[in-house]
Amino acid sequence: MKTVYYILLLTLMSIVISCENKKFSNEIKQLQSTPINLSCCKDAVFIRNGVETNYSDADSVYKLIIYIDSTSCSPCFISSMLDYTETIETFDSAGVSTLFIFEPARQHEQDVIASIKRNAYPFQTVVVSNRRFSALNPHIPSTTVLHSFLLNENNNVTIVGNPILNPKIRELMHNIITIKSN
Repeated sequence: MKTVYYILLLTLMSIVISCENKKFSNEIKQLQSTPINLSCCKDAVFIRNGVETNYSDADSVYKLIIYIDSTSCSPCFISSMLDYTETIETFDSAGVSTLFIFEPARQHEQDVIASIKRNAYPFQTVVVSNRRFSALNPHIPSTTVLHSFLLNENNNVTIVGNPILNPKIRELMHNIITIKSN
């Protein structure tokens, strides 16, 4: 009887995992279906080195986008941004522009801006209000693990994943960037 129970449990687990993988795969296809629209960044609060400045769409072939939406813990993310330093420096030297896009809930927007300024990170950081980024990009899934991606020169998503949390993603991104620049 126990054997039958374990077989049924394993079968059920396999079905659930298979469905989750299919959902995840479909979300990546959805993300790659349409170019990412960055036009709202021009009207947003752009901060670098703790100072508000004007956003300029870099002429780099590739852009690494790290999107932090209103469901994420913005203060938690801001406190860990230094973890990105080495990867960003490596990508910068290869001509990749990295952009952190925060889209906090309206009531937290000023706190997020103040925290980013106070920390004075040397990274390009945009704080978008009124959910404009997500409104322009409804094809971005709500799954936060899909909120880091590499864009090509046409703002099409080429690779999805966080290069800080996943060394294989970092290596894949680096290889694609290197191949394109040679």
